[in-house]
Amino acid sequence: MKRLIFLFALICCGWIAAQSADQKKILEDSQAFMSMFQKKDYQGMLDMTHPAIFEKIDKKTMIDGFKRLLEGNDEFTIEIIDADKEMFSVSDIFTTADNIKYAFSAYPMKMKMSFLNEAIDDEKKKMMLGLMEAQGMKARFLNDTTMEMSKQSMILALNDKSTGNTWKYLNYDEANPLYISIVPVEVMKKAKEYYVNLLIKQKGNAN
Repeated sequence: MKRLIFLFALICCGWIAAQSADQKKILEDSQAFMSMFQKKDYQGMLDMTHPAIFEKIDKKTMIDGFKRLLEGNDEFTIEIIDADKEMFSVSDIFTTADNIKYAFSAYPMKMKMSFLNEAIDDEKKKMMLGLMEAQGMKARFLNDTTMEMSKQSMILALNDKSTGNTWKYLNYDEANPLYISIVPVEVMKKAKEYYVNLLIKQKGNAN
């Protein structure tokens, strides 16, 4: 009996260690992904992205989209603010009935948008802040030409045969048709529940 208990404890310790190793890997990858985002390392970001997305959209189109978002134009520039690594968190590791491992990594996203050709008056500020709030973002104007935006963001980590049994990632965005077409229903449901609880906890801490 004692030997059986010992073997059971040994198996449990091994399982916990494996969980922690996966969580550590996801945490490191999430932090690296954000660093690449800040440095505009588009290829590095794509290398970490779940391959299923490239069946829907080619890499060049994705890179062009990143450039339009992050590199600005004659009217505005966007700066990604370095995220505090202590603010990243990783969920437990889950497994679907189809043997897909998945988890969630949450982190604060913060950026500044600077307008180059005009000072924003109070009426436009109110309108723009309302639009940001409708997108789930907190926003404020630092002055008449610079707006700061922040949002609690989340990445889905997926590990299955299609990824070569390594961790690959997708941005959590249930309004995006690509996300809906790629992510299994079970994972979508769990992701939504996790994200809502995350926002509730964040709001509770703020109060």
